[in-house]
Amino acid sequence: MKKKSLFTLFYQSFYSFKDIAKFRFLSIGKTIQYVFLLVLFYFLPAMMKLLFIERDFSHLTPHFDRGSLVIIIPLYLIFTFILYTGILFIKISFLAGVAGILAKGLKRSLPYRNGWRLTAFCITLPTVLFGLLPLFGITIAFGTLYDLAISAIYIFATILKLPRPKKHS
Repeated sequence: MKKKSLFTLFYQSFYSFKDIAKFRFLSIGKTIQYVFLLVLFYFLPAMMKLLFIERDFSHLTPHFDRGSLVIIIPLYLIFTFILYTGILFIKISFLAGVAGILAKGLKRSLPYRNGWRLTAFCITLPTVLFGLLPLFGITIAFGTLYDLAISAIYIFATILKLPRPKKHS
């Protein structure tokens, strides 16, 4: 399991609840690397739209000259990447708590640390989907709620693939 590349994990996180359930045993380092890959996939479309499609930075820097933009735009992009990273880590942490509640309701054993790892892989589809929407100029009302709903559905389906704890007699 440790030999799987991040891109294999990424690909399998789109469709295989059984594999996602197994990913809960990956090391936390590999999972955090995966989260940074997800942030990159979420961040790149917005950055591409800003830099290559719009090319209009007046809303970011209304009172600066063109020379200042060389400094301000990279700082803006770095700050935005850090902000997206923080938001994604908070989202995973919140949903890991929800995963723990769901697991308890479904009579499955899921410690928080495993739930956090499982959630990091369950949010792949909504993260990529809602990351691509700005690139195409699509806005969805209540998009955050749809994002959380899709994530919760993935978490629920993955928890169903977890084995039930064995009863001791």
